[in-house]
Amino acid sequence: MTDSSRDPAFDALQGLSVGDALGAQFFVPATARTHLDARTEPPGPWPWTDDTEMACSVYAALRERGSIDTFDLTHAFARRHDFDRGYGPAANRMLRLIREGGDARRLAAELFDGQGSFGNGAAMRVAPLGAGHAADPAAAVRPAADTAVTTHTHPQAVDGAIAVAVAAALAVRARTEPTTPAGYLRAVADLTPAGPVRRGLTEAAGLTDRSDPGAAAAVLGNGSRTSAADTVPYALWCAAHWLTDYPAAVWAAIGAGGDVDTVAAITGGVVAARTGGAGIPAHWLAAREPLPDWTFPPPLGPAPAGLAPMSLPRPHPVPDLRWSDRQWHRYRRGLRTDHWLTRTAEGTLHLHRADTGRELWALDFAPAPAGHWRPVAVRTEAHPAHRAGPEHLIDVLLEIEGREGPAGDPANGVPPQARSVG
Repeated sequence: MTDSSRDPAFDALQGLSVGDALGAQFFVPATARTHLDARTEPPGPWPWTDDTEMACSVYAALRERGSIDTFDLTHAFARRHDFDRGYGPAANRMLRLIREGGDARRLAAELFDGQGSFGNGAAMRVAPLGAGHAADPAAAVRPAADTAVTTHTHPQAVDGAIAVAVAAALAVRARTEPTTPAGYLRAVADLTPAGPVRRGLTEAAGLTDRSDPGAAAAVLGNGSRTSAADTVPYALWCAAHWLTDYPAAVWAAIGAGGDVDTVAAITGGVVAARTGGAGIPAHWLAAREPLPDWTFPPPLGPAPAGLAPMSLPRPHPVPDLRWSDRQWHRYRRGLRTDHWLTRTAEGTLHLHRADTGRELWALDFAPAPAGHWRPVAVRTEAHPAHRAGPEHLIDVLLEIEGREGPAGDPANGVPPQARSVG
């Protein structure tokens, strides 16, 4: 586990997941009637929803690489997708198709007759990323957008993710830099692209003299339309009002009804970025379902220094390979032999000579059915001055695997027919 006192991104994940899990309890009418007015917590445990599941993937990606690899993140979303966590029908279908080998970018762009989704799903999961950019909140804008378009390509959804990431970054800064609710919301709006989300934030900044969540939600929305523009301004209004009081902020997020788990997840993630994990009531953390173990992967090692890209890349026949998930992740973590070293970025496996650092092969991978991975395009170095090593890609892969077994040995995932094409 991470020491949250030293990791604002983990603070944000904790706050997000507790808000999500508590908010989800209030979809049960009897629970809402019994506990909301009295502000008493329902009995635990509190299962979390898709908000937390996806936020855990964002946090895991940051732990692994220190930045977002959109290919890795997209396929993490798809492979960890639990149908019973409350995903919407469109998300369920898209993630299933990606898991089965569908083109993730095309599937996301085709949603809702080609408009892309403008829902709040990209905003609900991004607070941990934003909290990691406190040194420069403006630097959170592009990676937040990158995490959004993996599933939500509509500009409103992207802007919602940007606003929440910026809000989390500014919340961490507020640990040492005093702010006001109106000033805080204006600062978030300043780094949010023009459009409905930014207009909602500006309107929220004008409502900071009010403290009634219902009155604010009547103007800003409460997520009942599940759109980013209908969710993010109110969630951040709650955060701005109670930036140093996690329980009060989350109760306000829940109190207006609507998409209560997502509003509370956004609010909770942002406020915990300010308060740290110590601001979350200990009995709330204990009631929340534990986070999955895969949330905390070991970091990937840095890419070796001195790597050089191909000088003259040329297409190469694609071998008929199928790698298990375990094999793909071995290569992702980086392998090194006497002659070769590997690295991956955005779904491409790069094979470099260990002695010169020069890239000689690049394989673009995609998921295949039954949890496998397959190359879909291959490039090789054609420059005569830099071409060195085996002529056949399969020989390179066998060498990297560190064994001289037959090409059809299932342990190395290289079927016999692959040798004939490369």
